[in-house]
This record gives sequence, C-alpha cells and structure tokens, in this order.
Amino acid sequence: MDEEEQAQAPSQGSNLSFPVLSGPDLERTILHLFDPSTPSNPELAKHLQHELQQLQAAPEAWGLIAGLSTHDDPNVRFFSAHTAQVKISRDWATLPAELQPALLALILETLSTAINPMSHLTYQPANGVVIRKLFGCLASLILRLPFYLFPHPILTVLQTVASAAAVATSLPPSAPASGYNTPGGPSRNALSQDAEMIRHKMRLWGLEWCGICVEEIGRAGISDQKKHLEGDLPAVMSTITEAMSSHVQGGNLELQEERLREAEAACRCAESWVDYGLGADELNALVPSLYSLLPLAAASSTLVEVLSESIWRFGKGTKVLTEPLVAWVIGPGQSLIAATEGEPSDEVIGFAKLLAALVEHSSEWLVARLGQSDVQAFLGTILRITGWQGSGGVDEAVSELTLPIYPMLQEAIMDSDLFQSPQTSPEWTIAKDLFRELITVTRAKVRWPGSGESSDGLGGMDREEREAFDCWRRDAGEVIVCAYYIVRDEMLQSLTHLVAEQLQGAPWQDIEATLHCIRYSSEAVPLGEDTSLPVLFGEQILGRLSTRPLHGRGEERLRLTVVSTIQSYEEWFKFHPDHLLPVLNYLVPSLSSTHHISRSAADALKALCDICRNKLVQHIGAFSDLHGKIGDLGPEEQTKVIQAITSVIQALSPPDAIGPVEGILGPIVDRINSAVGLAQAHHETAQPALVQSMNALAACFKGLSPADDDMFDLDDGDETTDKAAAVAAARSDPTMLSLRGRIESAITAVVQVWSGDAEVADSISSLVKHSTLSSSDTLISLSPLPLLTLVTTAAERFPSALWMSLASTLTLRINSPPSPLTAKKDKTQAEEEAHTHEEHERWEIVADAAGRLVVVAGGLMGVEGGIRDHPDVVEGWFKFCSAVSSRFPGVLLRLPTHIIEAYMSLGVMGLAAHERFSLTTASGFFVALLATTRFPSPLEPIADTLLKHFGPQILRALLLSAGSEGPRSVIPNLAELLASLVVRVPGEEMASWLNAILAEEGFPDARATSEAKARLKTAVLRSRTTKKMREALHEFALVARGLDNTTYGNATAI
Repeated sequence: MDEEEQAQAPSQGSNLSFPVLSGPDLERTILHLFDPSTPSNPELAKHLQHELQQLQAAPEAWGLIAGLSTHDDPNVRFFSAHTAQVKISRDWATLPAELQPALLALILETLSTAINPMSHLTYQPANGVVIRKLFGCLASLILRLPFYLFPHPILTVLQTVASAAAVATSLPPSAPASGYNTPGGPSRNALSQDAEMIRHKMRLWGLEWCGICVEEIGRAGISDQKKHLEGDLPAVMSTITEAMSSHVQGGNLELQEERLREAEAACRCAESWVDYGLGADELNALVPSLYSLLPLAAASSTLVEVLSESIWRFGKGTKVLTEPLVAWVIGPGQSLIAATEGEPSDEVIGFAKLLAALVEHSSEWLVARLGQSDVQAFLGTILRITGWQGSGGVDEAVSELTLPIYPMLQEAIMDSDLFQSPQTSPEWTIAKDLFRELITVTRAKVRWPGSGESSDGLGGMDREEREAFDCWRRDAGEVIVCAYYIVRDEMLQSLTHLVAEQLQGAPWQDIEATLHCIRYSSEAVPLGEDTSLPVLFGEQILGRLSTRPLHGRGEERLRLTVVSTIQSYEEWFKFHPDHLLPVLNYLVPSLSSTHHISRSAADALKALCDICRNKLVQHIGAFSDLHGKIGDLGPEEQTKVIQAITSVIQALSPPDAIGPVEGILGPIVDRINSAVGLAQAHHETAQPALVQSMNALAACFKGLSPADDDMFDLDDGDETTDKAAAVAAARSDPTMLSLRGRIESAITAVVQVWSGDAEVADSISSLVKHSTLSSSDTLISLSPLPLLTLVTTAAERFPSALWMSLASTLTLRINSPPSPLTAKKDKTQAEEEAHTHEEHERWEIVADAAGRLVVVAGGLMGVEGGIRDHPDVVEGWFKFCSAVSSRFPGVLLRLPTHIIEAYMSLGVMGLAAHERFSLTTASGFFVALLATTRFPSPLEPIADTLLKHFGPQILRALLLSAGSEGPRSVIPNLAELLASLVVRVPGEEMASWLNAILAEEGFPDARATSEAKARLKTAVLRSRTTKKMREALHEFALVARGLDNTTYGNATAI
C-alpha cells in the first residue's frame, strides 16, 4: 500500500460503524453460566458453555463485542471482551478489512469506559478482569492490524489510561461520581490524596498494559512487531521508572503501601521487558531505579533477569552491574543478614537469588579480583547465607539458593590464569581458604540435629521433613565435589583424620556428617588415591565402625551412610583389592538390617562383585557360605545377592563353574516349578513366589554374563578363542544341557499359566531378555529361537503387547552373537552343510512367527477402533515388523503374498494412528523395509512390486497424518519415511502420485491452500534429504492445520 492509500485508510474505516448484536436471552445465558450455583451442576455448566461457544464461532458474533460491552454486569462485559479476543485470535479472516479500524476504536472506547473513575462500573470487583481481557485484545490487534492503523499501540493505550486519570483528578468537588460533596466536603489535603490514589490506580493499569502487551508479542516471536514497538520504548521506560520513583515519596500509610504495590508492579513490568529485549540505553536508565528499590524482593528479581537474560548477560556491563551490586551487598545489604537465623524474609530470599545470579554473571570478574577486600567480603556474605542456622529445606529455604554458586566459582578458578599459577600464590591461598571454610560450613549444615540417640525420631523430624533434609544434603554433595577440586588431597586427609578422631566418642551425628562429605567427594577423588582411603577402609576407621551396634535410629543412619560411602568408591576397590574383604565383612551383616540399609548393602555388594569379580574369585568359599544364609534375606535383597554371587562364579574357569552354577540355579528352577503348580489352582497366592523366583533366575543370567571389561581385557585372539572353546565344552556338559532344558521348560510353564498379571509380565519379560542378552555364550544362555516360538504361541493364546515386544527383542537377538559356524571363515563341506541347515532353521522359525503374529495383530488392529484401543500392542507389533525388516527382510518378502500384503496394509493403517508412539513405530517399519531392500539387495524387485501397489497408500496416509490427523511431533519421522520413498520411487511416478493425492478436494484439510500444496510438491520432488522433507512437511502442516503465522504455530516450530 502506498502513502496515499495509507493516509486514506483510517478515514475510510472511520465512516463505518461496527455491528451490534445483543439480546436478553443471550445476557441471561451468560449470567446463568457465571451464577455461583452453576458449577454445582456440571452438566448445566457444560451445556451453557457449549451454547455460548457455538454463538462465538458464528460470523455474526463480531457484533457481540459492542452489544455487550456496556452491560451493568461485569460478567457480561467480560464475555464481550473474551469474544473479542477469541474472534481476533481464531476468526480474524472473517472480519472485513474495512471494519478493522472500527474494531480498534471500539475496544479503545470500551477500555476508556472500563477504567473511567467517573463511572460506577469501574469500582465493581470483577471489573479488573474485564480490563485485563481488553488489554489482551489490544495486544492481539498489534499482531494483526497493519502498522499504519495502529502506529503507536503502547503509547495510544497509555494515553487512553492517562486521559481517564486526568479527567477524574481535575473534577470539581461536586462532580458526579467524584465522591465529594461541596457542602462540608473534605479538606484540600484529603482531596489531593484521593486524586493521588486515582493517579496511582491509573499508573498500575498502565504498567499492567505494558506487561501484558510485551508478553503477548514476545510469545508470538515476530520480529516485525519488535521494530514497530521501538518508537514506544521511551513511553514504556518513562512509565516504569516514574512508578519506581514514586516509592520514595511521602504520604500517609495507606498511600505508602499503594506506592509499594506500584513499585512492585513496575519491577514485574520491567522484568517482562528485559526478557523481551531492552537495549543498552534503556538498561542504563532502568538499573539505577532498581538499585534505589533494593532490598525489595521484586527489584532483586528484576535485577536477576537483567543479569541472566539481558544483552549484558555473560559477564558484560560490569561497570554498571557488578561493581555497584558488590558495593551494595557489602554495604547496605548487610542489614538483611544481621542475624542469620529464623525464617528468612522474602527480601532475604530475593537477596540470595540476586547473589547467585551475580556470581553466574560475573564469576570471571570475581575470580580475577580475589585479592581485593571487597570481593572477599562479598564471598564471605555468600558463605554466611549458606550457613544459615537450621536444617536446610526444613527450618530455612535460603541456604539452598547459594549452593549452585560454588561450582560456578570453582569452574571460573580452573578456567582462569590463577589455576596455572603456583599453589603458594596469595590468590591461591585465598581461594583455598574460601573452600576450606565452605567445607566446614557444609559439614555443619549436613549434620542431623541433636546429639546421640533420641526418642523423638531421627533429628526430631517427620517423614516429609527428613525427605526435604535429605534432598538438601544431596544438593550439598555437589558443593563438596567442587571443594575437592580446589583443596585436593588436603581435604580428604583432613576429613579422614577428623572422622578417626570423632570415633573416639563423638555423637553419631558428627561422624555421619563427616562420612557424608567423604562419600560425595568420591566423584572427584582419583582412583589411584593411596593415602586417605586405605585409612578409611582399614581397621582404624571401618574396622571400628563395624563394632558399633546395629540398632538405634541414629546408628542405623550412620550404617546406611557407611554402606553408601562404600558403594560410592566401588571403582576404587578394583585397583586396591586388599581392602575388599574388610568391606565385604561390613556389608554382609548389613544385609540383615533395616530395609533401607539392607537394600543399599545388597546394591553395594552386587556392584563390588561385578566390578571386582576376578579379584574376589579367590574367596569363592565365603560366597558359598553367604548363599547358605540367603533365605534369611528379603526378596529384593535375595535377588541382588544372587546376582553378586553368580558374578564371582563367572570369573571361575568354565569347568570349575559347572558345579556352583548347578548349585545355585537348580533350586531356583525348582521354586519356579512349584510356584507354577500352585498358580494353576491359586494364581493370586502363587504370584509373589512366581515373581521372586523368576527375578532370581534373571539375576543369575545377569551375573553370569561376562563383565564389560572382559571385552577389552581379552586382547589376545588366541585367549579369546580358548575361552570360547572352554565355554562351549562346558555348555556341552550333561549337567549344563539338563539345566538349560529345565530352564526352558520352566519358562514355558510360566508363560502357559500367565493370565495377564502385570508384575508377572514384567518378570517374564526380564527373564526372557536376559536369558538371551549376553554378548557371548555363557554356560546357561538360551537360544532365542525356541523362545520366539514360545512367545508366538503365547500371543495366539493371550494377545498382549508383552509378547509383541518380546518377539521383537528375540528376533534381533537371533544369531547375535554369531554362532561358531557363522563366525568361522574357512568351513569344511560338512561345516558348510551344517551352517546352511542352521540358517534354514532360523529362517523357518522367523517365517513361522511372522506368519502367525500377523494374524494376531490383524485380529486386534483390523477391527474398528482397534488401533485406538490397543496403542501398546500396536507399538509392540510395529517394533516386531521393524526387527524382521531389518534382520530378515528376505524372510518377510518371501512369505505368501496374502501375508506380506497384510503386513503392508497394517502398516498403512498404522500411519493413520493418532497416538505418537504407534505412528512413530509404523513409520519406522516402512523406513526399515525400504532401507534393507535397496540396490544392490536382490530383494529390490520384490519390494518395488509392493511399492507400486502400496506406495500411493503410504504417501497419502503420511500426508494426511502430517497435515491433519497426526500429532505434529511425529512430522520428523514422517519426513524420514517420505525421503525414503522419494529415493526409491522414480520422479515421474512420484509426481503422478502427488498430483492425484493433493488434487483431492479438502485434502488433507479444507484449510490447505493450492499454493501450499504446490510448494509441498515442488519441495518433495526436488529434495532428497530428510531435513528438507521435514521443513517442507512442517510448513505444509502449519497451513493445513490453520497454524500458519500464529503464536502457537511459531512457538511450536519443529
């Protein structure tokens, strides 16, 4: 539009009146909906809401804005403003362009009436909600009106608000609605104060408008509006800073309180604008006003935003931010923490957040000036807040705000020149002194309250308070780690020496607090540490700890911390095996303690046995004794201890392991069979025993799997071959053959009695997966082939997502690791024939499972609503399809025609799913199939024949899902499928398919324009990468779903 048209446009709009629509029936419906008694009748409320929403959706609903805007009841006026916002947001295209100026004028006029102090409606309690809704309408109009129709939107609204204030405060004393009467009226001073209250209220509305406006525009993320608002920034900044300065003015107590509210509102508004993006000039004008409001919590919050989100973040603006704030903290700010005890005030909480933000912003600046007294005083202030009296998270909630500060300081020190300087330098001394003091403060803060055993529970806290304190202690653990990086070995030595002294007679709380700090140091302590940890895990400390009583709340807590400390240093023991036996001697009695201790002790034992199995194998006799006592433990502990023992057994030579393996697994298999027998008559009674015994058997499979390190330790090829040969020989032992047969029979029996119980299903899944999971054969690892047949039979008997998921897992496990015949390169003729027979057996079992499971899947998914009602089965089914397509595409494509067509048809149905995981896995199936049948695969001709028939269906389904019916989060997956199709299908054929599909009327949605369809077609035919396809599909989806150029669409871009 040229300048002449722009000049004429407003005058043309002003000659048109906005439509007016109202009526007593409509008003009664609105009042009925907002009646206090209506929520008690949900059906009525739902009916009324639906009726009003239907009316709002109609094109003529634009008339409701003017028709209801002057009603006496604020609920009706709210509905008028709400209708305006709904129509602007959703139905803007239905408003004729010539009426747009009239709509703006109408809403501004309605706002002027709503805030007019001369009107009695202004003083209704609900009127504020109406005003805020009108502000929302005006903010929405900024996003939609041409700039020339609303050239200075923020200033225009501020002037509307100011005009209302000016008219009201210049009224003669007897003016209507002024609240004054000339005869015997109030004094001039009272009138002046009332006028100031009106101006105060108008300034609050101005601040609220500035805040709502910038938040709405910020959410939209449209850069053009940003430029459009730059001209109004002086007015915004003036509004904010004037409101802040009013706080320091005098007046009566009520007026001072209102001015405080105004200052807080100004801070909130400023925070929104900082987040939106103020320039350096605006920030320079803002921060002095914020400093004048400190220690007001709202001012601290806004300064936090300036430090972390403005253009001065990442250490910029130290002259105007860091230096003044450090000076204020060590000066006037000290009055806030004169007494660091009791419940901290909002101002103190805000102060702590400001300190954290300032350190995050200026950590490099602070570290570079550690020698300065002001910086040292500043850091000392932070330490004082960290040490606030009381239990963290229970008695106070301020110390935790300072905990993130110390890792930032530690990282800044290690990144600075100071880290390269000699450890004896003055700056290093200061840094170490700071972190030494931090260790002392933290150790005092993590200490449980009290002294010795107490009758009122642990630290006198209830369960919720204990959990909160434990959470604080975990967070404090990160502080201990960063302190170690600065103080290093000296820290661990001092803590170890201290705990040795405390064992002479200090309360358990002191010992536990010190051990807590040692425990959390483990993340930083090097594995080669050989000074302090040998003392800790030796007779001097651990030996004396083992003699303490097992009972008492405090002693139990101390034992739990010792066990957790052992577990934290589990990797260290691998390099210091001499300390393993004393540690195990401490853990074994702990298995019989309280549930928390026994569970942690079992975890620690399991981890140590897994990591140090080769070192512990010499103590196999002790583990035999432990196995004899396993019946005294709880079910969870039994399972973990069994895994620990079998980990050590795995380190034995295969022939020597046969007896122990049989000794442990045989009784477990017998328990499973007993539980199965009981389950046939009393399923609920048998369920706990069935679950426990299956979990124990799964733990055996986990323990007997080779350790992760074995893959790296066996570098010698001959040694690897000898180990594999020894395992193969042991597997052929009659005892092991019989045991594996019994295990398979037991699993079969469990599957046959399963009746849908979720806990039993989880145990079956874990057992089947771990029995085939090992990276190399073990004495008891099972072949996935018979298990796949078993799972297929179970799926036919009791269709479930469990069986589909297991079928997928087992299919991927077939021949992984490769069988000896597969791995052998130079085969004899007999070996070649055996290998061929082996492969045919695999193919036949996979083909059998694939042919039977598709019938099961079709029975569930092929009925109306099947995909919607069984999303877990659908997801599991398509995972199985992907597994077969990836590992055995030849088996799949050589199935009978009707079966492979069933796979393709179900896949197309899956692309119509509305559930994200179902749609993702269906797309993944086709992607896998297309990838494994590409040239030079001999399967390409078979796959191409299928594509000619099903390709258009797949293309149509994915475009429909992307453009209308599917979740937008799946568009990347659909784009990958589209890219796979484009690579496989000739360009002319793909163009023909696209033309036919996109030519359908209203496809995929009536909002999809012909231009959007043309752009999509061009992008698809020209692009070959998933990235390009994703961008094209996303753009098309926004148009087809009506989200193009919307706040939501822009905010959820993929």
